[in-house]
Amino acid sequence: MEGDFFDVRVRSTGSQIGGGNVMKKNPRESIPPSSARLDAARDRFVAVFGDAAVLEESSGLGEFRDPFEGPDATRHQPAFVVQPESVEQVQAALCIAQEEGIRLWTSSMGRNFGYGGSAPVMNGGVVLNLRRMNRILEIDVPNAYARIEPGVTFFQLYEALRAQDAPLMMSVPDLGWGSMIGNGLEHGFGYAVMGDHGSALCGLEVILANGTIVRTGQGAITGSPLWNCHRRGFGPAIDDMFKQSNFGIVTKAGVWLMPRPEIIATGTIRCENDGDIIPLLAMLRRLMLEGIVQGIPMIVGTPSSQATDGYGSDAFTFGNLRKVLRPGRWSARIGLYGHATMIAARREIIKLALAEIPGASLELREYPGDAKPADVEPRDLISAGIPNMVLQDRLKAVFGDSLGHMDFSPVLPCTGEAALKAEQAVYETLARHDLIGTFGMLLTGRSMVSASMILFDAANPLRVQAAHMAVGELYDRAGQWGCTAYRAHISLVDHVAAKQGFNDHALAQVYATLKDAFDPSGILSPGNHGIWPGRSIGQSDSRPIARDI
Repeated sequence: MEGDFFDVRVRSTGSQIGGGNVMKKNPRESIPPSSARLDAARDRFVAVFGDAAVLEESSGLGEFRDPFEGPDATRHQPAFVVQPESVEQVQAALCIAQEEGIRLWTSSMGRNFGYGGSAPVMNGGVVLNLRRMNRILEIDVPNAYARIEPGVTFFQLYEALRAQDAPLMMSVPDLGWGSMIGNGLEHGFGYAVMGDHGSALCGLEVILANGTIVRTGQGAITGSPLWNCHRRGFGPAIDDMFKQSNFGIVTKAGVWLMPRPEIIATGTIRCENDGDIIPLLAMLRRLMLEGIVQGIPMIVGTPSSQATDGYGSDAFTFGNLRKVLRPGRWSARIGLYGHATMIAARREIIKLALAEIPGASLELREYPGDAKPADVEPRDLISAGIPNMVLQDRLKAVFGDSLGHMDFSPVLPCTGEAALKAEQAVYETLARHDLIGTFGMLLTGRSMVSASMILFDAANPLRVQAAHMAVGELYDRAGQWGCTAYRAHISLVDHVAAKQGFNDHALAQVYATLKDAFDPSGILSPGNHGIWPGRSIGQSDSRPIARDI
């Protein structure tokens, strides 16, 4: 049964999770697992899951490395990959990891490329990839949610909604190939009304390191009809503890959708001057808080050629990057959703507000809520809730298949002054390292998240190194402003976590305490988001971190 631990046939004699002879191991230990230990674990995984579920160098391991580290990379290297297809198999994997003394690095689809993909923070970890757990368990139209497993992609749920002609709309990120649960657990963003994907998750099923299955919120009541309808239960709400953490493995979640609107209106506000960002952001912040502008607007800045030409290398130049960027000094993508009369009223309010910015223009295109992908302009697919790969296709058409990127993603005040300061820091840093990149912002109303992609040739190790150095320096600059990342590349997790220094890094101490409570053996994704078992992070800038286990 799903609620039990797992069959005794996958346990070693005299050992079980949750009691008895669990692995007795100092969580601070950094000795790499021996080849013999890894071989023993691999043999047990194959015996339980089958050959096809265990990937090695000859059978697909390369896909689970950092895709932009290059072929000669030596860090963040997985030992092998295990792909369970059920809750029971996840529990079995935990049992084997405990008994053989290995660490598991969990990923859903593993498409989080700008932040390291499926690669583990520490060498020698076994990637526990959940893409074979890809069932859509329920689509509830009246309550506008779906209950899914971690391997369900944005493409997959979209096609399921179309197949049922379910009158529901999704929010999607820039690329539709990723896991919906994985994106939400990473605090990811889309652009429609439910664009805060972390907040769109409601009701989780989590497996703890000892094999215990926990259902959060209303799911703690057996058979509750409200598990995915109400965010909290009786007592503390712990859902967020399993987002951007390594305290457990999420195996099911509810994802909130929205009723399919009658009309979708999407397009851009275009401004031509450097200083226009100040009134533009003030206007959008006010209209978002008033509920006029919906979803998550995105602003992209395109600096003048005089400001950015002259650096970059080979194909990676700002001249080529401008082939992808939209025209205008600032381009704000917005979306409006609802009945035709509501769309018309919102449009008029936006036009009146925009008249206060000289030279600003508004372009909106309208689509019926049930528009098919072929009927929507490619630039509007994301705002229309239709998953796609347009951004990657356009970038690769310009820069080639060796395109790599790292993302600089600090949370900033939602002001034009903050945008100009951050943009200046980005382009000054890129110039020093002879790199190119985009500067953008995702607006949440009271804050904004920089969405800056640093682009480089992933086949050139020197360019890869330059990008890592540049993004690290940018987080140092952001830290001086009292700002830090909303998520970061696996190579920078300790660097970013160290910025949370209030009261002698008190928050990091809380995380370490929780880690020891949930995962005393330290087997789950050590180092994920700078969270380590049994380790004080207060001195992390001055103490070296072991990179192998």
